[in-house]
Amino acid sequence: MRPKPPKAGKRILLERIKPIWNHLSFSWKVTMRNFFRYKKRVLMTIVGIAGCTALLMAGFGIRYSITSILDLQFGELFVYDAVSVTSGDLDETAQEELEDQVLAIDGVDSAMYFASRTVDSVGEDTLVSTTVVVPQRTGGMRQYIVLRDKDTKETIPLTSNGAVINEKLAELLDVQVGDNIQIDPGDGSTLDVKVSALTENYAGNYIYMNDEYYQDVFGESPSYTNLYLTFADDADGQAISQALMDTGEILGLSLVSDMEESFQDMLTSLNYVVIIIIVSAGALAFVVLYNLANINIAERKRELATIKVLGFYDSQVSAYVYRENIVCTLCGIVVGLALGVALTQYILEMVEVDVVRFNRATDIWSFVFSGLLTALFAVLVNFIMHYKLKKIDMVESLKSVE
Repeated sequence: MRPKPPKAGKRILLERIKPIWNHLSFSWKVTMRNFFRYKKRVLMTIVGIAGCTALLMAGFGIRYSITSILDLQFGELFVYDAVSVTSGDLDETAQEELEDQVLAIDGVDSAMYFASRTVDSVGEDTLVSTTVVVPQRTGGMRQYIVLRDKDTKETIPLTSNGAVINEKLAELLDVQVGDNIQIDPGDGSTLDVKVSALTENYAGNYIYMNDEYYQDVFGESPSYTNLYLTFADDADGQAISQALMDTGEILGLSLVSDMEESFQDMLTSLNYVVIIIIVSAGALAFVVLYNLANINIAERKRELATIKVLGFYDSQVSAYVYRENIVCTLCGIVVGLALGVALTQYILEMVEVDVVRFNRATDIWSFVFSGLLTALFAVLVNFIMHYKLKKIDMVESLKSVE
């Protein structure tokens, strides 16, 4: 009726590494032996903590990916402040006069004409609404729109050998640099466009061409009807908008600040989902750690009572258990952070829509907050367990197997 006696002890691998084993204190030697004695529990603890840390990492990673694209798209890539639409029947002289008139408005720093038209990019089983953009002066484009490589941040020039498309469009059409894509200009026909480079972009799908390549593709000159503007830092956007409309030649006007606000509203709804993920992952981390610690104490109550009888103080008994929890927590955090990066990338790929590409980079604070929160929950659980360990009845626990 008694439980089976434990198997004869064996040396663990670490004992054979004398330089390390001989420098360990007695307490740590006991801890190391317990790791090999309770392999399943240790593995279960590490896996549980890793899962919780991965969920926290995914929550913080998604939040960073969502919020960072606003600054990237409307702060570093789209550096213009407004786009005004002019009449299509203005000749070159009239366009120059209007440009001078616009530059005379207080608060307007610069202005340049762009051609823009909407086409459908044709994939194997998809049509992607795409905007073709052509600057009037290729050399001045960087003042309004920045074309750059996502990894190297090097500026991408517009050439007559092909067009520059954004990375999201390349993914949707499954093309690479040097491939050709087909576009439908709106009349049911298809035109071939060679991809010369991929540019960083997070909102919308664009094809950028210079004037010469546009004529090669469409067989006609571009119609420059969009006037891109940049404002002074302290300029009043609404006052400038009114002054532009008063010229009589502006048919429509779109402020980048308005575009940014509408984009922010869309991302705010996603933020609530991310907050729920973070809170749920934190609660799950606490529950997992608490339950595993409870199971650990319940299964080892006789062992813990024995070391109390041998003269261990309450703080020493707690440290006896804490060391195992701390090591398991640290291992779980490291594994969880690695899993969290992969989980974040997978979720972002799943939730992206055709017109949005999330920033798939992960900032250092996502790692820091995920690791610290998991460690905080582990410390809180250890604090609670200390009082449970103090209440272990030495006599009753030792008699529990009789």
